[in-house]
Amino acid sequence: MSIKLEKSQTGIAAEFYAAGELSRLGYNVTVTFGNTKSIDLLIQMDKDIFKVQVKGIQATSSICWNLDKTKVTSDIYYVLVNLHVDQPALKPEFFVLTGNDALLLFKDTPRGGTKRTYLDYKSIFKQKIYRDRWHIFGSPFNVEEAYVMETLKPQQHV
Repeated sequence: MSIKLEKSQTGIAAEFYAAGELSRLGYNVTVTFGNTKSIDLLIQMDKDIFKVQVKGIQATSSICWNLDKTKVTSDIYYVLVNLHVDQPALKPEFFVLTGNDALLLFKDTPRGGTKRTYLDYKSIFKQKIYRDRWHIFGSPFNVEEAYVMETLKPQQHV
């Protein structure tokens, strides 16, 4: 059975997964619930507030996150999420970009110009530096160290 989400379901799921992952890592996160255009999450770290837009795609085979390049600014961060609804055993993937990163990685559609641009999943996936790049928001604890400790921990079987 193939799962197909509505566009709004994809966006909501991506936002909540991103907020959940950030919270799990110890960040203070607020979901804006669509009240703020182009900003889905606010992250507080010490005295800094980070504005985040979340973009989601549904499936492992999805090719891109669509975005209007003209609305990208250097003060907004982007969390790109692949939900993998076609492979429920896979956890969602997260890629974290600055506005400047996004501007460098954009691809234009042949007829759409700068308003119909996209970020290509395969090219971002290949550049491993963006995957789980949560430390860009500062670190409530050493995220990389926590990841290493988790991967070295012996597996517990129930």
